Amino acid sequence: MKATILHTIFEIFATWSHHLPTVCSRGCSACCTQNVTITATEGEEILRFIISENLSLWFTEKLALQRRHRSAVMTNNDFAKACLEGREADSADSHDTAPCPFLEDTLCRIYPVRPFGCRLFTSTKKCSSTQPALVPDYYFEAATAVTQLIEHLGQREYWGNMLDVLPALLDINEFREIGAHLDQTLIIQSRMRTLSAKPLPGFLLSQENGGKVTALLETIFSTEVEGKRLEDVLNGR
Repeated sequence: MKATILHTIFEIFATWSHHLPTVCSRGCSACCTQNVTITATEGEEILRFIISENLSLWFTEKLALQRRHRSAVMTNNDFAKACLEGREADSADSHDTAPCPFLEDTLCRIYPVRPFGCRLFTSTKKCSSTQPALVPDYYFEAATAVTQLIEHLGQREYWGNMLDVLPALLDINEFREIGAHLDQTLIIQSRMRTLSAKPLPGFLLSQENGGKVTALLETIFSTEVEGKRLEDVLNGR
């Protein structure tokens, strides 16, 4: 059910943001870096795609080369909780601008199952390694809120840099055919670098943009999946 909810959230966000005038196009990969965090549910979707496309060897070769990426030091919801409680919080240590290893000729090899951390990237102005993406503040706040919801959905499971979470999941029976191609030491080390996804402490919304973001959240919460409102599912009811 988590995977169904995840894709439902993806679709709602895509519909909500479709009017944004973006300049992104096929082959645009300036934002495609190693600085992507994912939940276990998103990681499992990627691994199932790898198996279905017979990409296990290619995939593990890419993972084996990634020795210098930066692991996440704080989850999004931990960061939000610290901010809401007035405590200092700095998750900037996890930033990494090295290219994503799953790019080939500027195209994403796992595009159909890319995580929300990739889906949210867009820009209203042509960007590059020296020109960051440009989006309205309300879009940034909305994307952050949805990221928090997705973490809440995967709470108590692996959360962290994509290049840590994916190897960490390879000791699950369903994915051991992929893990067989990878050094077991890397899998163990990756697991140790992951964090646990945390529950939602509240949203970081400004007065200026809170209305627009709240409208999106209300749409998500009121949507039904398998006969249950997402608000009830996310609240454990």
